[in-house]
Amino acid sequence: MKVLHVTTHVNIGGIGNYILSLTGALKAKGIDCVVASSGGNLENEFAKKGIPLKKLNIKTKFEFGSKVIGSAFAIAGIIRKDGIGLVHAHSRVSQVASWLACKMTKTPLVTTCHGYFKRRLRVVLDTWGDRVVAISDAVRDHLKDDLGVMDGRIALIYNGVDPARFGGRYSDAEIGSIRESSGIGPGPVIGTIGRLSPVKGQKFLVEAMAAIISKCRDARMIIVGDGPEREALESRAKSLGIDRSIHFISSVLDTDRILAVMDVFVFPSVKEGLGIALLEALAAGKACVASDVGGIGDILRRDSCGVLVRPGDPRSIADAVIGLLDDPAARSRMGERGRKVVSERFSLDVMAGRVAELYRDVIRDKG
Repeated sequence: MKVLHVTTHVNIGGIGNYILSLTGALKAKGIDCVVASSGGNLENEFAKKGIPLKKLNIKTKFEFGSKVIGSAFAIAGIIRKDGIGLVHAHSRVSQVASWLACKMTKTPLVTTCHGYFKRRLRVVLDTWGDRVVAISDAVRDHLKDDLGVMDGRIALIYNGVDPARFGGRYSDAEIGSIRESSGIGPGPVIGTIGRLSPVKGQKFLVEAMAAIISKCRDARMIIVGDGPEREALESRAKSLGIDRSIHFISSVLDTDRILAVMDVFVFPSVKEGLGIALLEALAAGKACVASDVGGIGDILRRDSCGVLVRPGDPRSIADAVIGLLDDPAARSRMGERGRKVVSERFSLDVMAGRVAELYRDVIRDKG
């Protein structure tokens, strides 16, 4: 089986990391994967895994613009030339282009809904393909209730990460070296990882830090990621007089290293399907504080492996973080439960196995 994965770009971040991990795991299961996109800073990582890349002129936010039409013809060409048996599209723009290409070539199409979509033309022009993957229960409900996708077309397949990658224990010397190279001084570390954008809620974490420092003066915060909100976040930290306690670090692929120095991981999103960064933090054995949105509550509430807070509420975040900093035993218990739940329910191998099974079902049904 040869599968073409299509996305807008392959930069470090949610969808890019998802496709990188998934294609590698599928390859190990005997499924050949090709990735088509406008490119990005993960290209070398795909090359290391032996995943071929195809370039598309698809970097646009307009789902029905000229770049999407042009990309549809380019995708159709890849399907014919490379003998593609199924297309798997990920971002909203690439889903429309792939839907058009699959109509031209009569190729089966699977899509993944990684988060939340505006209704727009989605309720009139159905571009979800033969089956659509929902990455959490909340996303599945969104597809059914808000976008009118029939339940039988939805496959609930949770995001997955590799527990082995995050299960390693770093020595005190290694952690000290990471702290030094990142410019992090002594004291407990609160951290988050994600694109710096309003929907990720980092501004509420910055505001919470003022209250955290009032109780724990040597606390440090690291915010890992890139995006349009960085300047505003830095400005807000400075206006609160806490800029020396907050360290901004550009996106990194080896998140296991930066997670190693964190005492508490915070995921302050105001809207989220099921964040891979949160799963990585749980796999790394970190006590987690996260907004009760999307699929997050299903994990932390069911498995008691973190603290849920009201979205957009700095005081709620601060109280949860301070409570965990004051209780090392609770942090340790949560960390162990987090490792266990990722290993049992959110592993990369389980995710890839279910996706491979879905591919086979779709191809068989298309006959």
